[in-house]
Amino acid sequence: MTIAKISTLLSSILLVTACSTKEKIKPHQENNVTNPLMASIQADTNRSKTPKREIVPPKKDITTSHRDIGQDLNGDFAGNYQLIEFIDYMHNYHKFTYKKLYSLFSKAKDINQFVEPYKIPNSSVNIQKGKWDRYKKMFIYERNIQRGIEFWNQYEDVLNRAYQKYGVPPAYIVGIIGVETAYGVNFGKKRVIDVLTSKAMLGDRRAEFYTRQLEKFLIMTRQAGLNPSELMGSNAGAMGYGQFIASSYLNFAVDFNNDGVTDLWNVQDAIGSIANYFARNGWDSSISEVAVRARYRGNRFKRLETGYKTKYSQYKLRKKYKITPRSKLRYKGTVSLIKLHRASYDELWFGTHNFRVITTYNHSTFYGMAVHTLGQTVKRRREGY
Repeated sequence: MTIAKISTLLSSILLVTACSTKEKIKPHQENNVTNPLMASIQADTNRSKTPKREIVPPKKDITTSHRDIGQDLNGDFAGNYQLIEFIDYMHNYHKFTYKKLYSLFSKAKDINQFVEPYKIPNSSVNIQKGKWDRYKKMFIYERNIQRGIEFWNQYEDVLNRAYQKYGVPPAYIVGIIGVETAYGVNFGKKRVIDVLTSKAMLGDRRAEFYTRQLEKFLIMTRQAGLNPSELMGSNAGAMGYGQFIASSYLNFAVDFNNDGVTDLWNVQDAIGSIANYFARNGWDSSISEVAVRARYRGNRFKRLETGYKTKYSQYKLRKKYKITPRSKLRYKGTVSLIKLHRASYDELWFGTHNFRVITTYNHSTFYGMAVHTLGQTVKRRREGY
């Protein structure tokens, strides 16, 4: 090999070595890395080469936590992907543990599997009765009136305290509890967790509403220290003496006996919560009348639209349609026209602002009149007239 060839070979080797050394000096510049995750990985790799520096693992993101090991959804809702997603949501956003959620929902029952037996209609029912007569009979009967009198006597001090604080007369709190649960006789025969889970996760037409109620129910029971698997309620998941749904509990329920727990199965808390509900929904304590019977011409009323949503000027009703109150009406605001269909005629009533407040509890004209009639009947009978 000649001296010229040896010189050329040595030059090539030195050039390759220099290029290799240059690349190793700044490896993080390769491919122009800008991805934050990759940059973090490379930074951690570089720090790990420094023997005196402690490696600190990244904080765990609770919104992406894995389920507790060994948890699975069993029972009637096994494999229900909507419920699994709901469980993830309750864990991530409300800090419920997977263990408790999976245990609770694995024991929940599909209420659609239990069909109540068909009952043969009672042939003795008078089919000539009007719609209001049939509705009224479900709530305003002698035994329920007696229960109302006993309830009022037993809890008079609590009812009066609620009246002083919220401005809602005892008769209307008594009327609500009598219509809703017959003064605690009927809180409902179905577990609330079964009702809400079935309606939320199995295609009910109001599934979105019931999913929200299921969320609120779990939050409610945690706040009150109640066992969600034990609470009984209505076919719609309503609870306690006043039959509050879960969202109403969170918005309106109060600890009226000051024991540190808001419990709608406790009479005092229920009384205070119902009064608070009415006050928050606009009850006006300066209005003494709720509903007053009206006089009109004829036996059936069809001239104007009726119902709790209607609002009419009393002056216009009197002057143009000859519709007047049967007794003195001090209330000067707009009234709702309330028609009660009886067997052979229609009763017509004026409903004041406070009547419309009652119907926020249940959006029904008949419901509002049932609460008014039961409450006033109990009051009259209790006072001896």
